[in-house]
Amino acid sequence: MVRDRMVELLQEHFELNLYEARAYVALVGFGVLTPAELASVSEVPAPRTYDVLRSLEKKGFAISQPGKVNKYRPVHPENILEKFIEEWQERVKEELEAKKKAKEELLELMNPLIETEIPKYGVERIWVVRGIRNATIKTKEMFEEVKEQILLADDGYIAINLESDIIKAIDNGAKANIIVTENVYHRLGTSKIMDYYKAGKLELKVIDKLELPMLICDDEVFFALEDMAARYFNYETQIWIKDFRVKALFEGKFNEYWEKAKKV
Repeated sequence: MVRDRMVELLQEHFELNLYEARAYVALVGFGVLTPAELASVSEVPAPRTYDVLRSLEKKGFAISQPGKVNKYRPVHPENILEKFIEEWQERVKEELEAKKKAKEELLELMNPLIETEIPKYGVERIWVVRGIRNATIKTKEMFEEVKEQILLADDGYIAINLESDIIKAIDNGAKANIIVTENVYHRLGTSKIMDYYKAGKLELKVIDKLELPMLICDDEVFFALEDMAARYFNYETQIWIKDFRVKALFEGKFNEYWEKAKKV
């Protein structure tokens, strides 16, 4: 219903709760309402109408007319919604600046800890990373830190979604050999990866199937454990390993794929 959609939009985008949104829609429809009238024409429970209307007034969506029985009328939607957006933009700017300042302060405070990271954690060479967001962050870190070589065997995510990170790593001097499955290749289309391939700045091949998708950046290896249910819910378990022996094993498998793959 149209009314339900209006209520939904007010809740999702204009910070009204369910009863406030229902009350405001009713006010817009009827013009002027007392709390008792609101209860009779909307789905706002009678015991809540006074509180809901006062809250709408406080938020700027309604104004009241004092009397023996208070009456309420809506502020015109065009006016209050535009005002809300303007105030929201200012609030977001302030929050963004606050977050930037907090980031700078945290980095300054954490710098002594960061400087001691190698002695404290240098022996840790295996990490488990769960979820697409965490995997993306880790993959981005690998592209930022790679110095010499990128070997990517990809069946669906990295080449398409982290294209700019790959390109930046290549621009910074890393050599890249990329194998993608057919479905990924078709989605690359007019991407910069294709431009760089045509310009001879990276090697690209296509393969029918990858049993073991992987990313190798220098001595770091990143791959996902096979779990279709976890993949469906974007909660795959990814393994990150930094060890030249493991890297050699995975590089051997990558080279097998490379031999099987077709030139673009």
